[in-house]
Amino acid sequence: MSTFTALVAALHRECGAAGTAPAVTATAGQDLRLVKWIVEADYIIQTMWTDWRFLWAQASVPTIGSQATLDSSDPSFPADLNYWDYATFMIDGDPLEVVEYFDIRGEVLDTNEGKPGRVIVMPDNSLKFEPVPDTVYTITADYYSTPVKLSSGSDTSAIPVEFENAIIGRALILYANYENAEEAKIQGMEMYEEGKARLENSQLPNKQHSRYKQGARIEVIAE
Repeated sequence: MSTFTALVAALHRECGAAGTAPAVTATAGQDLRLVKWIVEADYIIQTMWTDWRFLWAQASVPTIGSQATLDSSDPSFPADLNYWDYATFMIDGDPLEVVEYFDIRGEVLDTNEGKPGRVIVMPDNSLKFEPVPDTVYTITADYYSTPVKLSSGSDTSAIPVEFENAIIGRALILYANYENAEEAKIQGMEMYEEGKARLENSQLPNKQHSRYKQGARIEVIAE
């Protein structure tokens, strides 16, 4: 992963700024702008898709007997949760039906106790079980974590290092917009579009990484 400090230095080099690369603690002038442009560019890309592979994580959360809901107040609840992957929910290794609250709003829920057969994902990402758990069961599921902005010099971008040109290119576009520098903007667009395409090919659900292959595989089925 690319460190915040290294990304700022790369942007400084690409835009041809005078002097040495600024520290990420810069507080004024162009140095501060370069730092902020890297933060913004990295965050723009992280938030472009919710299901980036580099944001994927797994959770294992125990239910509590006689308690219908699990939420962020529970110590085992993933603190960095952004979106659940509904297709992956299991209860003690068995598949668990998942519905969204808005899809069943108004239904009368089963308030008896037993092994839950359905989990309702609430608008705040908390989980409501039906029926109410009668004991401890283990809920496992995949999820996608919340993007985090770079802050300290030792921070690393969640975006894999081999695609850091997407970050630098996007930041260079921000620099060019501020400076009204057309050549720098063209350079930034080229770096960004190339880097983003390769990043999406690698880090989005994409069977056999086909988005960035030359040509196409065509299958003909006779009827």
